[in-house]
Amino acid sequence: MDGKEPEMEFNLLDEPWIVVKTKANETKTWSILELFEHAHEAQDLAGELPTQDVAIMRLLLAIMHGAFVTDDIADSDDAINLWTDLWEQKQFPYDNIKAYLEPYHDRFWLFHPTQPFYQSAHIKKNMDAYKAAKGKKVSAEIKWKTVARLVGDLFQSDHAPRLFPARTREAQNRLTYAEAARWLLHLNGFDDDSAKMPTPKGVGYLGQLGILYAKGRNLFETLMLNFVLVDDRDEVFADNEEDSKAYWEKPICETIEREISQPRAQKDLLTMQSRRILLHREQGMVTGYLLTMGDYFAKDASLLNEVMTVWKSDDTRGFAPKRHQLEAQIWRDLSSLLGMKIKNDDNARQPGIIHWLQMLEDTTEKIRFDVNLFHICVTGASYSLKGAGWQIVDYIQDDLTINASLLAKMNEMWVQEIVGVLERTKEAVRRLGYFAADIDEVSGDSLQGSPSTKRREIVKLAQEEGYHHLDQAFQSWLLGVNPDKDELETRTAEWLLIAKKTLLRLAQEQLNQCSETALIGRIKEGGEQNAIKAFQEFQHHIKKALG
Repeated sequence: MDGKEPEMEFNLLDEPWIVVKTKANETKTWSILELFEHAHEAQDLAGELPTQDVAIMRLLLAIMHGAFVTDDIADSDDAINLWTDLWEQKQFPYDNIKAYLEPYHDRFWLFHPTQPFYQSAHIKKNMDAYKAAKGKKVSAEIKWKTVARLVGDLFQSDHAPRLFPARTREAQNRLTYAEAARWLLHLNGFDDDSAKMPTPKGVGYLGQLGILYAKGRNLFETLMLNFVLVDDRDEVFADNEEDSKAYWEKPICETIEREISQPRAQKDLLTMQSRRILLHREQGMVTGYLLTMGDYFAKDASLLNEVMTVWKSDDTRGFAPKRHQLEAQIWRDLSSLLGMKIKNDDNARQPGIIHWLQMLEDTTEKIRFDVNLFHICVTGASYSLKGAGWQIVDYIQDDLTINASLLAKMNEMWVQEIVGVLERTKEAVRRLGYFAADIDEVSGDSLQGSPSTKRREIVKLAQEEGYHHLDQAFQSWLLGVNPDKDELETRTAEWLLIAKKTLLRLAQEQLNQCSETALIGRIKEGGEQNAIKAFQEFQHHIKKALG
């Protein structure tokens, strides 16, 4: 033995690297082939971060599109029939998956001299050529980035260590091959756009989305529910066309920084390469990596083929992906989640996954679809502008369970009414914030510092407190809503009463804690103001908003 690492090592089809939670609540690590053979025996993916699980899920979904979508799938009826045949088996046809992947076995080596998985083998050469073309100095030395920059739950700069990291000491500098494979997919999808060469055209593709997905009763169901075969016009995605290829089905692109058109095929989009990466290994461990820009879409490009995102209106593109807010619970943006119009706003677009679930629910009798509740999850990375670029500061994860019949087209009125009462709830919470600020103002404390800045802070904190107390109440109420049995007016009135009582209680607690100064009040422009009067005004606005 010469001490060198073997040219080809750690094939992701055969080696265990995907972390799952079994039905017995045990954590296991499976290869890709093992996962498809035993997906029905697992609860869910269970990696280090929910964003990592989504990156891996998209890889698995791309394999499903490659294995199951054929030339025979010509329209939405064919798509539903294909999906139904798979669903009713209650587990994946393992032989089909294995037969599809066998010709691409060599493309799944994590380490390979010319085609390492999700990597660029000649990245150093291409980086040097790019530098030379720009008139920059080229060094023969390879400056590997530390793996501390690769690990998403540790994410830190080389000069500013993160407090209380999940990995410490030597573990920060070394990753097993299985760990590195998981973080490789995460980096490709959610990398920031801080200084690197060339200057990135935004964060990684997945970081630009407001990701949502459906969760089933086991991993097989989760993958199947997100196996979307048609767009929002009920047209089949072009996964079977000649130029529609997954990452492993097409030649490796070594070009640094390449603008591409958004693919129509799902397996192509699901395996998009936002970054060019190369892992570095020493003595059976990954100790560093190289990273450059990769594929990206033009700023004005339509991204409407993406099914795992919520949308917002956009002047240039019509619609653009809408990122989730770090501190906003999922139900507060139910209109975007379900793609419903609110008030006089005609600009609404339904997420592809929600359209697909609705389509499945509408065909319940035909396909014996036995899901009564849809568990909708959202996730994503939260970025903050630091120095020259956007850097990850936190991760987002939330979920919501709704009755499947709410998504049926016949129950569109139900969804519109629920979105409507949520808009009224938001107005009431807004008034809670104003009440808290009014209480502070009559107490005299706002005379110190900047009154306007302090008022905004108090309003925000009070509103967050209001939403916090409404969160579990709304989720429990929504879980119990069943349009097949309930009266619409009775159910919506029930929520308005819950919200009204909750917010009045919070306001009463604030009033009870008021100082004597606040109760006496002070003279303002327009008359005397005190805590009692502010509370009465709040009651008036709450009744106006919630009835």
